[in-house]
Amino acid sequence: MQEPVIVFKLLPMLIYFFSTLFAVLSGYLVYTGLSTQTERKQNRLRFREKWRNGQAKVIASAEKTGAESLLKEAGYPLGLNGVKYYIFFITFISFLVIYYIVFPLLSGNSVSIWTTIIIIGIYVFFLPDFPFSLFRYIIKRIVEYNQSKKNSEIFMLYDLIINEIEMMENTRINSYNLLRNLKSYFNVINGSITRLLSQWTDDEGPEKALDNFAEDLGTKEAKSLISVLKKLDENDRETALTSLKGMNNMFVRSQIENYRRRRKVTTDLSSIPIKVTHFLILLNFMVVVVYMVTIIMQSARN
Repeated sequence: MQEPVIVFKLLPMLIYFFSTLFAVLSGYLVYTGLSTQTERKQNRLRFREKWRNGQAKVIASAEKTGAESLLKEAGYPLGLNGVKYYIFFITFISFLVIYYIVFPLLSGNSVSIWTTIIIIGIYVFFLPDFPFSLFRYIIKRIVEYNQSKKNSEIFMLYDLIINEIEMMENTRINSYNLLRNLKSYFNVINGSITRLLSQWTDDEGPEKALDNFAEDLGTKEAKSLISVLKKLDENDRETALTSLKGMNNMFVRSQIENYRRRRKVTTDLSSIPIKVTHFLILLNFMVVVVYMVTIIMQSARN
């Protein structure tokens, strides 16, 4: 008994699908019959050029949005950038609207107020430009977590530099070789160290490369460490160790703060399902109240 019911429900959709398909096919046959092969090639080239220009405009506009800046700051989690996120976001919302609102209306059925409210809630929750959206909350927690991991690796770099210098037999230090040998120990700041080493031999020199490295990391601990690394090649082994160990208290306090921050971010992320559940309960209560008031008003009019 269920199969005929499903067929009758899908029948209006199939009619619209085949009508659209045959309309597109008819238009294509008319187009090929009224145009020459040269004209079709020119139109294809013109269409490709417009498509490329449109893509470039979409990418440029997406890069200026809040989603792109947040995802860039978070290190593009799961390979998502602004363009990919907006494509997924618009496609998903469009699917929900078409399937749960447009199709029922075309079939002559009424749309539940629950369905409308849930779709609006999903839209607001994942809207990047909404200050209190779930998307911004999750991305900001990821940014904080990545920042704490970055600070942890900066502390590790500081510690390894001291250990390497203490084990050196030469009195002179080669900062480039030192950083190159330590690069493989890091994951988060590995890319920043790679860019530092590639810029080291540029025309602007190692000092500019170190400034870019400090700006890329963006923490006060990194800037303090870079200020010492700039003078590392000019100083002997003992002077360099004295300068580095003078920052020990700052790095220890920073490491303790990073641990607390990571614990807080982990707690915040793990509490998201609980917060979402509470919000849905409150939303359910509000919908029930609105629905009851609507029924009372309708009965009062009658």
